[in-house]
Amino acid sequence: MKKHYLIICLYIILCSCRTNNIPKSTNPNIQIPPNTTVAFVDLNGNFYPENWDTQIGPYKKTSSLYLTAQQNNTTHILTNFETKKLAEYRQDISNKKRVFIFVHGYNNNEAKSKKNYDLLRTKINIDPTQDQIIEFYWDGLTSNNPFSSARIWFYATGYSQMAGEFGLRKILNEIHNKDIFIISHSRGASVVLSSLSNPPYNDKFRRDTESLGIAVDNKTPLSENANRIVCIMLAPAIGEIDFTKQSDNRAYRNFSPQLKNIHITTNKDDYVLKKFIGLQKELNPTTLGYNDRAYNTLKSTYSFFTVDNFDGQNSHSFDVYVNNPKFQKMIDTYVKNK
Repeated sequence: MKKHYLIICLYIILCSCRTNNIPKSTNPNIQIPPNTTVAFVDLNGNFYPENWDTQIGPYKKTSSLYLTAQQNNTTHILTNFETKKLAEYRQDISNKKRVFIFVHGYNNNEAKSKKNYDLLRTKINIDPTQDQIIEFYWDGLTSNNPFSSARIWFYATGYSQMAGEFGLRKILNEIHNKDIFIISHSRGASVVLSSLSNPPYNDKFRRDTESLGIAVDNKTPLSENANRIVCIMLAPAIGEIDFTKQSDNRAYRNFSPQLKNIHITTNKDDYVLKKFIGLQKELNPTTLGYNDRAYNTLKSTYSFFTVDNFDGQNSHSFDVYVNNPKFQKMIDTYVKNK
């Protein structure tokens, strides 16, 4: 009874106020010479077009960019911009050898994520002529409230799946025969997984989203483009269920042979993954990043798993994980001699 009471209390906290992570710029999806691409999607994975705030009307925090455009009969603006922007991504990447994609977690705004992305750059031996960096921003919601992590968690879990399935996957499908390194933090791991194959949505999230006329099942799969994909997931706020099939959460889903490795961290001292009061298995699990139990279970199905233990680090912050010497060793394993 005590555990159920705690779950009910946490649920009440989760259902309180939230703020969307929207770009400050009216033209956020840009190229920054010599080798950086900025990709910014809304809560349903739609890319923000140029002058999005004036072309499609005021963006409402309770709706998606798509719905706002639909209400203003300007959905063609989103479609046309996306086609143009993806072609630009393809061109910028075409002459590069390696592609690094950075994906932040939930409860992060653009400015905070940008600082962490800049920190990541300092840890990687980037060659500006051979490497392309993609800074991926998604709507993981934000809040300055002390209970912010709990307040927005339910919503962010579904939006992370939409961002990966309908946003990041489109970028991956423009990349051919490259070494791709995707570095994510926290719930960003869900964005990554959802870009690689369709995720299992929470039933309520599915019903609520589809009632707005937004499909959650993407008919365009990850293209087999002969890429070599390595995912480094710092403090992955996901569980075994995130690897299951949409139609049957008792069966694990398949991934493209392009996925060569998922390298995760585990940390029993990460209070966010523990969910403060020991509810890592409840309310959308965070067990993969908390300890090695979920990892050991998944390892028997997926041979691409590697793990590093970060026990003793009493922080969930992206920058603390990046500054941990163990992270540098993880990076060096894959990119030092490339």
